[in-house]
Amino acid sequence: MNRKIQTSFKNEHKTSYIARFIAKDHNRGHAIENKIETVLNQLRETTNVKNLQKIETQHIQAYVDTLSDRVEDKSLTRTTAATYITALNRIIEYINSHLEDRNLKTISASEYNLSRTQNERINRAVDENTHNKFMSYIERSNDIQSQALSYSVQLQREFGLRLRESIQIQTNTIQKALRTNILHLTKKDGVKSARPRQINIRNNTQKEILKNALQFMKDNRLKSLAPTNTIRQQYNYAERVRQDFNKSTDSSKMDYHGERYHYAQMRIQEGATKQEVSQELGHNRESITNIYLAK
Repeated sequence: MNRKIQTSFKNEHKTSYIARFIAKDHNRGHAIENKIETVLNQLRETTNVKNLQKIETQHIQAYVDTLSDRVEDKSLTRTTAATYITALNRIIEYINSHLEDRNLKTISASEYNLSRTQNERINRAVDENTHNKFMSYIERSNDIQSQALSYSVQLQREFGLRLRESIQIQTNTIQKALRTNILHLTKKDGVKSARPRQINIRNNTQKEILKNALQFMKDNRLKSLAPTNTIRQQYNYAERVRQDFNKSTDSSKMDYHGERYHYAQMRIQEGATKQEVSQELGHNRESITNIYLAK
């Protein structure tokens, strides 16, 4: 690594400094410099990573997932998201060029339905075959983190939870759900924008998953499905496992958010209304749910 290169962006001053050098490295002007600065600040806030040397694939994935969520809930336009992706790629290219042993993959905006000209809905739903293969892949490791992740993925698929929610879900939440037949998620469970929501328990499969997850948490004295010091550590672990799995297979790729797509489509097939599915997923508009239904 070139020792003269500044890599820390732990505060806005240092971020501005790095953004200027990245823009110059690509012979770009102030417009891209400002976008690079914004993306670096958002990366720090979203993933808590504060140094270019520490940026890994899971951090990039977490940031792009955040952009996707913001586009879906209309708090960010697709055009702006695509601009951020462009700035993110300039950062990735800079890291690969100036730091030793780095080979991060740039992001395709169209792959995440974030292209400026994207018209066609991309169906990100995880099919049963891919889901089962991923579960088998996780279960090859019998450590506590992989076991916790296994329960998290099942909760995502059967209840439409976000990855963070499936990791942060509290023992008390599951205990209450088993008593009332309603999974009531709150801020303590990591819901987005602290908006509580509830999901009715409709079948025995859901009950068994909750019972098994709860027993695992009790056996290991866990308050959530994060057997780590922080939720972020388990989240990063989940992203690493997903990336490793996707590299190991030539078939369909695993996408945690795709489990929510599967849930939405399954509920519609069961006869639920779009309004019901929208409420269960925590969307504030039915139009967002249409994206999950690839309509």
